[in-house]
Amino acid sequence: MPPFARLTDLVGVTSYSSSSSSSTLTPSNKSISKPLWVPSGARGVFGGQVIAQSLAASSRTIKPPFGLNSMHCYFLLPAFSQPDIEYRVEILRNGKSYSNRLVRAFQGEREVFVLLASYTLPPMDIPVLPVPSPRDPSHHPSSTSTNQEEKNIKVFHTLRFALKQTDNTSSNVSRGKSKFTPSGVQAVYQTPFPDNLVPWEQCLLEEHRWQKFYDEKCKNWKGARKTYLEEYIRERTESPVGIAMARFSDYDKSKSEENEQGSQYVRMTWLNARLNESEKPDIETAKAMIAYMTDFQFIGTASRSVGLHQSSNPRIGMLASLDHTIHFYPIPPDFDISTEPILHVMESQSVNVSSGRGVVQGRVYTQKGILIAVTSQEGVVRADLRGLEAKGLIEGGITVEDDEGNEKKRRREAKL
Repeated sequence: MPPFARLTDLVGVTSYSSSSSSSTLTPSNKSISKPLWVPSGARGVFGGQVIAQSLAASSRTIKPPFGLNSMHCYFLLPAFSQPDIEYRVEILRNGKSYSNRLVRAFQGEREVFVLLASYTLPPMDIPVLPVPSPRDPSHHPSSTSTNQEEKNIKVFHTLRFALKQTDNTSSNVSRGKSKFTPSGVQAVYQTPFPDNLVPWEQCLLEEHRWQKFYDEKCKNWKGARKTYLEEYIRERTESPVGIAMARFSDYDKSKSEENEQGSQYVRMTWLNARLNESEKPDIETAKAMIAYMTDFQFIGTASRSVGLHQSSNPRIGMLASLDHTIHFYPIPPDFDISTEPILHVMESQSVNVSSGRGVVQGRVYTQKGILIAVTSQEGVVRADLRGLEAKGLIEGGITVEDDEGNEKKRRREAKL
């Protein structure tokens, strides 16, 4: 799809306008895809785009102040660039605190994708609960007065226990980033942002990193191998999403890429939405953009953890997403996706090459270190045992091993 469409268009949908449909769904519950992107050499439309457009279709049936808090989806069949994808939204429930939607994506008669989305109310401020110390001799409340005190304080039932907390509670600080109220209630916890991480501004974009590699080592390359890398550089240059490999500031440059990111089981990438200055997406569109971006190179973390790549023996045969899950947590009101990158920390959890599957989990942080989403994905991770062309390598990205390996091991170069 040259040239690339704007990210705003890639994650958006248009209204369904056909009056001849016999479906029981109303037009407002049906949407049509905007331009679809098939990565060069990939099996079908980029999975992150189908996720994002499904969320855009679903959000059209939701009214403020409800916002997306989680989504779970399955990729049923590869989607193609044509015909358009039709997103059909079913309203499962409209509750006081949560609402749920089911989105089914069709290309003609083929159902290619299904997604469940949950929406909830925005977070409420947790009140500061004035709790006098039980060791204070001047305070001897009776059970009746304590019960009356609880009734006078409007607070969620799950926090009422805080009225009975002792001073000892405040010393029980959990690992990670947390925030305590004077009563000892841990109001906020998150897995901490990685320490000693090089800022986004000081990291090389993928296209620049691989262009440098190309200029230094690929002058004599010919054929598919050269074309493969050229296409990757071109797509990353033209893409509406900037990707840069995150790295620690104290890594040993003489060692491998795994050392640069701490472990072969972990992959960390900075993701930047390349938007025009005039584009200021609302929070729900920003979540759709995050869903789009977090599908980049996610399941590839699994193959990387067991050493499967284009130069391994056996080499990687196929990578493909089977599902994708995201749980969103409160996004700071001052977060602006048009100017601020996000960090996706991806970790391989389990891979079984004999069964051809692997599962990864991830965490999405703002540049300021706030955890705003938790991700998970299972995918196909197959070794090439028959010398076939690898498929779906867009899921994995490329690594140093892929380009410095023995070319004699390559029967046919797999495109990105």
